[in-house]
Amino acid sequence: MKYVISAGHFVWKTPAECLSRVTEEFGLDGMELSLKPIYERPHCTKQDLAWFAENVPRDLDLSAHIWENVAQLGPERAAETLLGWLPDCAQTGITGLVVHGGSHPDQREGIRLTRETFAAVLPEFEKAGVVLNLENHYPYEYKNCQELFSEVWEFEEVLSLNSPSLRFCFDTGHGNMANNGVELIRELAPWLTYVHLADNGGVDDDHCGFREGTTDWDGYLAALHDVGFAGTYCVEFPVREDHGPFRRCLEELRSN
Repeated sequence: MKYVISAGHFVWKTPAECLSRVTEEFGLDGMELSLKPIYERPHCTKQDLAWFAENVPRDLDLSAHIWENVAQLGPERAAETLLGWLPDCAQTGITGLVVHGGSHPDQREGIRLTRETFAAVLPEFEKAGVVLNLENHYPYEYKNCQELFSEVWEFEEVLSLNSPSLRFCFDTGHGNMANNGVELIRELAPWLTYVHLADNGGVDDDHCGFREGTTDWDGYLAALHDVGFAGTYCVEFPVREDHGPFRRCLEELRSN
């Protein structure tokens, strides 16, 4: 089991401070960076990535979140965009990318387009040894945002590509919004390797602290235990002055 934290959910000004907080203050196994093509804060800059490449120990787990709207870009452009992250992964030692499926006005067509995109890029990701972790998101009907990948069948359509470089990232907060987190864990267990830890009130993506919302933590942790989850837990709730929720979260996970 590995325990990491999203670099977007604690304060840091320099990559050196980021690394120091993750390893020394938090005592974690790694971090999840945020990447956007603009290479500007609050995402990583080119300078940040160069520093991480030189200074992050290779035994530290390094992943990243990317933010492309895969379905709306269309297969050709989306494939080009996803492949464009592989040089940064090679430079810094990033071994996994968390990706949303995006949104689309036609749910089934959006899933088809996403599947087509992943089918095109997975051979190169396999060669590079980089995993795409497809994350569950808001319910399709949420504020008419038409977000893809909140339901089991959507994932099954794409994960059936059966690539070692395509896995499932379960977001606890998003699962709470869709009210189907336990189902996602149990039905998609063969592909589940990464878990985002966040809480909310069940309506919006509030990202409140551990057990400060309505997320069914007991049900989720029991389901993760039952399916033998042994992957990566990523803290994705704010860790500010009060480290209490963060510490309690780690204690529960490690004792689960």
